[in-house]
Amino acid sequence: MKNKSPIILLLLSVALFYTFTNVEYKKVTGLQAQANDYKDILSNVSDIVRFRDSLLLAYEEFPEEDITRINRVLPDNVDAVRLALELDSMASKYGISIQDINVEQEEEDFSDLILPENSLPYQKVTVSFSFISSYDNLKRFLSDMERNLRIMEIKSLSFDVKEDATLYEHELAIETYWLKE
Repeated sequence: MKNKSPIILLLLSVALFYTFTNVEYKKVTGLQAQANDYKDILSNVSDIVRFRDSLLLAYEEFPEEDITRINRVLPDNVDAVRLALELDSMASKYGISIQDINVEQEEEDFSDLILPENSLPYQKVTVSFSFISSYDNLKRFLSDMERNLRIMEIKSLSFDVKEDATLYEHELAIETYWLKE
């Protein structure tokens, strides 16, 4: 019987290994891999925090005037009143009175699933209005719009001749942009 005890112990240890130890070993191996993933993530987060802090320091070094100009190019919200006043101010230099201002914000389309990496960081606003002016004043007004800091894209321009052949009734639609939050 003494000869069989080492074999029985060996068989018991093999059975114990496959029923308990091997299962627990696989769990521990999986947890170690997960712990390594978490360490990598924490390392990446600390790198991102350092990068963010360096960007904040660089941003704080910008002169306030430059920040104001950047915010005018691509504002972070739609201020329809300010936009209308800005357009009216440009137009009034040439004796143009803007009428029938209509602001339409682009609705987000959720019909197709848009992944965050494919979404645009800005939204569009379409502003349409009408006015009466001469052709020369229209050209000057459009030139001022072109030199304006705010990014504006002319989508449509139409005009009708009034009774007096020197004045035209213009309808203008522009598209401007603003940053999403």
